[in-house]
Amino acid sequence: MFVPSTRTMRFTLGLFSVALSPVLLAEATTKALELDATSITAEGLGATTEHTGAYTTGSMSTATRLNLSVKETPQSISVITREQMDDFNLNTLTDVLRQTTGVTVQHMDSDRAGYSARGYSINNFQVDGMLNTFGRMKSDSDTIIYDRIEVVRGATGLTTGAGDPSATVNMIRKRPTSQWQAKAGVSGASHDNYYSYLDVGGPLAFDGRLRGRTVFAYRDSQSYRDNYAQQREVGYGILEADMTDDTVVAVGFDYQNKHVQGSSWGTLPYWNSDGSKARLSRSANLATTWSSWPLKDQTTFASIDHKLTANWRLKAAYTHRQSDSDGKVYYGGSGFPNADGSGMTAWTSQMVGTSKMDALDFNLAGAYSLLGREHELMVGYGESAQRDSSPFQRFSTPAGYETIQDWKHMGGIGKFADRTTGLKGEHSSKKQKAGYLATRLSLTDKLHAVLGSRYGSWEIQSTSPDYNLANQLTSSSKTSQTHNDMWTPYAGVLYDLTPEYTVYASYTDIFNPQDERDAGKKYLEPVVGSNYEIGLKGSLLNERLNLATAFFWSTQDNVAELDNTAPPDPKTGEQFYKTGGKGNKVQGFEMEISGEVMPDWNLTAGYTYTHSLNGEKQRNNTNLPLNMLKASTTYRLPGTWRGLTVGGGVNWQSDFFEFAQRPTGGRDADGNLNTQSTKITQQAYTVVNLMSRYQFDEHLSTSLTINNLLDKKYYERVGFYNGVYWGAPRTLTLALDWTL
Repeated sequence: MFVPSTRTMRFTLGLFSVALSPVLLAEATTKALELDATSITAEGLGATTEHTGAYTTGSMSTATRLNLSVKETPQSISVITREQMDDFNLNTLTDVLRQTTGVTVQHMDSDRAGYSARGYSINNFQVDGMLNTFGRMKSDSDTIIYDRIEVVRGATGLTTGAGDPSATVNMIRKRPTSQWQAKAGVSGASHDNYYSYLDVGGPLAFDGRLRGRTVFAYRDSQSYRDNYAQQREVGYGILEADMTDDTVVAVGFDYQNKHVQGSSWGTLPYWNSDGSKARLSRSANLATTWSSWPLKDQTTFASIDHKLTANWRLKAAYTHRQSDSDGKVYYGGSGFPNADGSGMTAWTSQMVGTSKMDALDFNLAGAYSLLGREHELMVGYGESAQRDSSPFQRFSTPAGYETIQDWKHMGGIGKFADRTTGLKGEHSSKKQKAGYLATRLSLTDKLHAVLGSRYGSWEIQSTSPDYNLANQLTSSSKTSQTHNDMWTPYAGVLYDLTPEYTVYASYTDIFNPQDERDAGKKYLEPVVGSNYEIGLKGSLLNERLNLATAFFWSTQDNVAELDNTAPPDPKTGEQFYKTGGKGNKVQGFEMEISGEVMPDWNLTAGYTYTHSLNGEKQRNNTNLPLNMLKASTTYRLPGTWRGLTVGGGVNWQSDFFEFAQRPTGGRDADGNLNTQSTKITQQAYTVVNLMSRYQFDEHLSTSLTINNLLDKKYYERVGFYNGVYWGAPRTLTLALDWTL
């Protein structure tokens, strides 16, 4: 059910009344001015990016769990800071990754985005460094609750368990502040896209030893796609307490509830039934108005950070996440259209299920002396368990219900009856646990090594029961995989050429059990291989500007590839995969500059070249571009125009293609259209974005963002189930932000 706007307005106004109380105003006005000055004059950076005005961070731990700077970490890293998210209106994880070096974003349909890096899908996600498993219910998170998003490209088996040579995405939540602060904003965008938020935090009691922060946001949007609309509620709260001078405890909860109408399930057809191009418009949507794939995420988390000595800390963290979905989808995802409205068949499913995840991690880290030199050590243990379940469903739709009479006019198609029963349906579990160790050795003043190892186990199983009409269990198929004694080594060597520049090399094994299944619902064999990287990094202007170049290559066997010949499971929506065989190789080069080029000028720019080959030395992953260039920059004008910040961004990528089945005329003995494998190509394209913001005073600002300024028409994905997915057209967003 959608949240009534009147209720949302009352709730927001109530929070505003708290934020604007005289006590808060008295305590915060001075601090607001201090924060504004800090963003201009601060030199060294810490981990937190909020209020720094920076496009980089001073330290991060996603790659190794050691608290290192970007330059000290022997892997390729991109950080999208709070400043960059605010500058370019990057409100979702998809928006962020579109601006991240080396990452490709391709939608499968209106509500599922796929992310890729270095030739492979990104499957490793973390929140505050804690593993988050998503299953098929992956949330495109609202970023209002995050301080920054760190992306480590290459394998991170040391911190995520199973190795994956694509990337790891770590979303770092905002934390309570030591002084009161409040920020609120509203925005309106093209296609009736409206957004509002409120962010309040500061000391609560005990002379600031108890602090809190609360964030609320609400979106109500239409779309350039016909019949599609979305509403999203976001809530986040955290309490942080100094239990002693050496112990900090935090507990929190975040909530994201997405409601949708007009959900698609797949792409738009590329060819007509006669083999000519369908040329459906960007606004086309072969879904009914009631088609919906909603998702509700709820996460509870807690952590403790205890300072044992001046150099040693003990940390422990726990998180519980639950995702729920219950919607009915009707989408014309199969067939080839005819001019008279015939030719298309609907995929229908009741998308219902629950995914629960629990993760626990604790580690001990600090400095130690050896052979007259100071080194760093981190040792820890973690485990996670994910449980997915869905009720048993029975199909009860009338004959011919999936045959679309007129794909141009689908308003008369009624919603099908509930298919769920009170019986337990397919359920699965995934568990992993491991101990890990990492150390940073200072071999000489200039030579350093980062060594690590992870050792543990991984287990996955799935059960699919079947029942007769009397609700009696008739069969139960079970598939499983268990892998014990999984050892993942990690090694990196760094040499400081100068205080500003460092060369490095790193290596890690790849052993990645897969939860993808083939059309027979059997799990694919684990991915095995190796990942290598060598590069040069620079850190300038007191770590406010980072430079990096890297060569990378990896070898893998048994990589999962989507099986376009197998339609999705109508009961669960699961898509099926096939193995990519032996000897997959990826090699490439990338370079990035990010941070403050000069006072008031921020820049992030990255170029990536990625070449993938299969075991027969033929290029694979052709649906991903070989070359990508991404750049975003902002500049705050001097003098009289000091209140104005202007900026822009350019995303360019080379061509990509995929093969799909094109009708050739005539039908076979069963009446099916004859087809042949034919290439669909998206030529190289460029998308230009612009932004501007005017700061009226220390409290009030307004901004304008224009995405796809030139209204470039392009396909974001091609070949997926014989179809294409359009990229978004030009959109304008006007926002007003107020800071206490």
